[in-house]
Amino acid sequence: MEAGSTSLRDDCPPWEDVSLSAPHRDDGLLVTHVNQKQDLLILQRSQGQTAEWKSSSDWLLTHSLHSSGLSLSTLLSHGTTKIRAGEDRGLSRQLEITAAALTHFDFQLYQATELYHGRIRWLNQGSMKVFGLVKGSRVGVIVDTSDVNCTKDRLPDLQRNLLSLIEEQLSCKRQLYLMSCGTETSSLWDGPRDVNPFRLQEAHGWVDELGARGGCNLLQALKRGHGLGCTQLDSLVIILGSSPDQTSDALFDYVEQSILGRALSIHVVSYCSISPLTIATVKRLAEVTRGRHHIFSASLGVVDSSTDVELLWTEIKAARELLGYTKALRQGRLGDMTVTVVGQKISTELDSLSLSSSLPSPPNHNAPLSIKPPGVQPTSSADWLRNHGLKAKRLGLYQVLSPNAYSLLEGFVPILNKTVSSTVHEKAMVQFEWHDGTVKNVHVDLPLIYHYQKQLMSAVAVLERRVQWLSSGSRQIWGTVCEQRVVIVVDMSMMISGFSLHIQHSLRVLLEEQLANKHSFNIIAFGSAVRTWRERLAPPTPENLQEAWQWVQGLQCSGSRNTMAALRLLLEGDLHGGGTPPPSPSPSPSPLLPPSPPLIQGLYLFTSGVPDQEMAMVSSYVSERCSGLPLRLHVCLFTGEETEAQTGGCPPPRHATREETAGALRELAQAGNGRFHWISETGILESDDITALIGEMERAANYCQKSSMLVDSLTQKSGCRCPGDNLSPGDKAPAQPPLAWRRRDGPLPPPRPTALTLARLQMKEGRANERFYSQKALTWRPSSATSAIPPAQPMTGWGPVETKAKQRKPSQVSQSVFYLEDGNLGVVFKSYPKPKSVRKSIPLVTLPKQEEICSTKRWLKRFSIKKQKLDLYKLVSGPDCTHHKKLVPSVLKRVSAKYCSIFPSVHINGMVKHLQLTPAELKQYLTQTERLLQRYTQRLQWLLSGSRRVFGAVLEREVCVLLDVSGSMAPCLGELKTKLASLIWEQLHHNTVRFSLLAFSEGVKVWHPALQEPTEEACRDAVQWAYQLNTHGGTNTLEALQTGCGFGDSVGLYLLSDGKPDSSCSLVLKETERLTTGNHITIHTVSFNCTDSSANDFLKKLAHQTGGRYHRCHDNVDALSGLLESGLSDGDEPTLAALEGDDLRRLAQEIDKLRHIRKQAQVFREIILEKKNPEETTRINKQSGLL
Repeated sequence: MEAGSTSLRDDCPPWEDVSLSAPHRDDGLLVTHVNQKQDLLILQRSQGQTAEWKSSSDWLLTHSLHSSGLSLSTLLSHGTTKIRAGEDRGLSRQLEITAAALTHFDFQLYQATELYHGRIRWLNQGSMKVFGLVKGSRVGVIVDTSDVNCTKDRLPDLQRNLLSLIEEQLSCKRQLYLMSCGTETSSLWDGPRDVNPFRLQEAHGWVDELGARGGCNLLQALKRGHGLGCTQLDSLVIILGSSPDQTSDALFDYVEQSILGRALSIHVVSYCSISPLTIATVKRLAEVTRGRHHIFSASLGVVDSSTDVELLWTEIKAARELLGYTKALRQGRLGDMTVTVVGQKISTELDSLSLSSSLPSPPNHNAPLSIKPPGVQPTSSADWLRNHGLKAKRLGLYQVLSPNAYSLLEGFVPILNKTVSSTVHEKAMVQFEWHDGTVKNVHVDLPLIYHYQKQLMSAVAVLERRVQWLSSGSRQIWGTVCEQRVVIVVDMSMMISGFSLHIQHSLRVLLEEQLANKHSFNIIAFGSAVRTWRERLAPPTPENLQEAWQWVQGLQCSGSRNTMAALRLLLEGDLHGGGTPPPSPSPSPSPLLPPSPPLIQGLYLFTSGVPDQEMAMVSSYVSERCSGLPLRLHVCLFTGEETEAQTGGCPPPRHATREETAGALRELAQAGNGRFHWISETGILESDDITALIGEMERAANYCQKSSMLVDSLTQKSGCRCPGDNLSPGDKAPAQPPLAWRRRDGPLPPPRPTALTLARLQMKEGRANERFYSQKALTWRPSSATSAIPPAQPMTGWGPVETKAKQRKPSQVSQSVFYLEDGNLGVVFKSYPKPKSVRKSIPLVTLPKQEEICSTKRWLKRFSIKKQKLDLYKLVSGPDCTHHKKLVPSVLKRVSAKYCSIFPSVHINGMVKHLQLTPAELKQYLTQTERLLQRYTQRLQWLLSGSRRVFGAVLEREVCVLLDVSGSMAPCLGELKTKLASLIWEQLHHNTVRFSLLAFSEGVKVWHPALQEPTEEACRDAVQWAYQLNTHGGTNTLEALQTGCGFGDSVGLYLLSDGKPDSSCSLVLKETERLTTGNHITIHTVSFNCTDSSANDFLKKLAHQTGGRYHRCHDNVDALSGLLESGLSDGDEPTLAALEGDDLRRLAQEIDKLRHIRKQAQVFREIILEKKNPEETTRINKQSGLL
């Protein structure tokens, strides 16, 4: 044995320590069970994407320009700054920097920009494009399952996208909690559950079972178990497709209080919603919770708005500004500093890099078209209503009531010698005002009216479905393309270059969905020049549609907006067939076009602004060419937030606000006998098709209301119950004859006794006297003509009737009479009659509809709370409202008057007052103040819109605008140029204001030495001059004011600056006072992006010294505008007090005062109601608390 063992050990090799220098990572394939394999795959996916599942705010902590050292100060630190004496014995700074440093800095900026674009493209993939990026490891999801969000058309897409969200993002989380939000909320689990394959399978089943559940009770979902109150979650995703049922005040207040002190990330998603209220709610909810929002539009196929994407765009904009600084350095000057670039040469390092396009491409953007099969030929809403409207279905209220409506008859009766009117039984007929203003007697058939109301509800449901159909797919962008021979005219000018992908995607969905069932089509693109896809109209075969899409993908934006050239080519060229109608097409099914050129029937103009030419000339030309021909011009307006980078940095040839643009193009569509369609990045703003349907729905609601009034008036007269009044919504009325419900349950009342019957009853009871019987006998007439009539007895005591009216007591006035020196009598009054209280009624406010160009101070002199006589404290401070106390000698104390316990008492300005207003009067007061608050809000929105946001309202007829273009204005020069162009076109040109422009830094540069008339040529030249301005040097405000005062004795100067002048502020104020003394020169000052309080105080003093106004351009105007658009309620916080401009501050103070008064009026009304009926008020309050 030993020998064998020894030989065995000798044969084995010695043990060696083995070390792996580069071990291979376990790929998860060495598993012992299938569940372990699945868990390992999920772990790998989560570990690999941990760095990517970050919000943009967290990701930018390590990838922003600041964290990468890409700033202007860093760039300047690479150079050498020297201070040298200038020619004017002043000191100037000179920077010396190498060209290699500038090139490397530009290279880093391009790399960072490309990185940001790459992350934007990544955020627009898969479920992140629809719902955004979900951060956190323990995630709760609340899905809106209202009837609006879960319709038959939307529910399959919602379920598919939710399944994609679970597979791509939620499966990588640690814990998950799912909840649906309808009228009632429901959750999949009782609490958060760990993510595993079994839980993911349950989540898939939960998504498949989602359906419409009524409203959107978001507040209940947030309050329930594991919403905001759950501490196990670190992230909450809220997916909304409709507006919540609760008011915004209650929702936001609860959310804000619930997240205090918690590290809970809130992510709010607007899923395919076109409602501005829903989008505003999503943005405001994210703002209140300091979370993120994500707005996705399925019709456009792109993300409309996202917090993560907007942060990246901010970095891209900052990178572009830094590239502008490097360009200025290469040109030799940056502000007041001279720059020398050492070794400057053309570098090829940047040739390999190029900026990405402005927007990420939609999914399948480069794929072939997915053409839908031709369906039913669409029609416009006006034509559709002719066949399916209320009138076509004979559902007009007057059509239903006309068989049972009778006019009042009047006739002259000779015996009575007067004109009498016919009378009807009041329980059988109701007087009803007809559509022509006459009054008719209507026999109300209640079963017929109830059946009519059901038909109205069915018709309204059909109208709502058509509105949803018009708001989906390509119809949301283009409306309905109704004609058979159409031409699509697309604006491809430089003013819309930032939205080129939007335009291409819009054309793609149009080619896929609406052009396949047409006879022929063509596409024309225009900028400065006009480009056509085909010389003639072509049939919409799949090959032609694919070829047209490839042509669209090659379009590039260039030039101005020459709309007139495109219209002339269409209406006068060969495309229109020379203006002669074509012969009727043959009924043969051949796909070839007839040999003669076809006549265009529909033009669809897709544009983003007004044409370069005069709108009056364009409209008159279109009206002349379209008259007498079966040709219609439809206009589709697309508006977005255009920046200087998106428009190519060039000024538009003709400037107009969004409202002015919409008005001009609406008139153009009317001139072409077409329809107007207006969309933005958030959805449809205006559509003639939808407006017609909404008008029909309002008409149906009016008919339903009037029919309900008829039923109420009849039931009140007859005292009977309507069928089904006591039935629950789920019960059914028992089968009975149509008139069975008219019968009463109890016995019939006794007949009304006559005078003779009453007399006999009184004689039987012995409670009458002879005189009473004799007088009653005189009034009795026999029932038969042959009966003898007793002789009339003489009546005694006949005389005039004595009235018992209370005689007014003469007013008691004590006076003393004495003799004067000339012998005349003098009178001295010692006591006067007590003043009689005059009850003040609630006045009806009269407010203007159009905005008046004046200061807020002048506007409030006519429309303030005091001038509208709506001061609540004056209404409750009359003589009768005074609280009286009288000293009683017997008890030696002051006792309140008798009526003090009848009327409720309140404290007003330290005094006790009695409320003698009725609840109805206070309701009327709240109604009138609500109208006044809405008008104030409208005025404030007007002051914050357009160029008034920066410059305020221009009041004078002759003005000079002084622009600060010093070196400190460089970061905001692009925004200033855009707003200045808006000022020139919107206010100066529109209101015919003579003007001139002046730019100042170290020196002064004047556009024209004299005031110019605001012609189009002058305005266009002024805009071109403004876009050539550059920033440099200091701020010589004094020389600018001296030059501006030389334009005239009654000129208005508008000074825009971002800081103090280089000279002494007191010197500028003294010199300005000297220049304006004896003249009518008014100086208005504008603080532009200035945070220095001392500089703002100087601008205020300068404006108030000459009777001008101070205006400050605020940074939070967008948030304030969103708050004003959603509506100010009485429960909102008074955030308007932060406005510092004179016009804005005065109006904001008046708004806050009015809101405070409205709150007080509501409290007064509740006090009066509780005093009158405390039990009912307590019951209502309890019910409100339960709700």
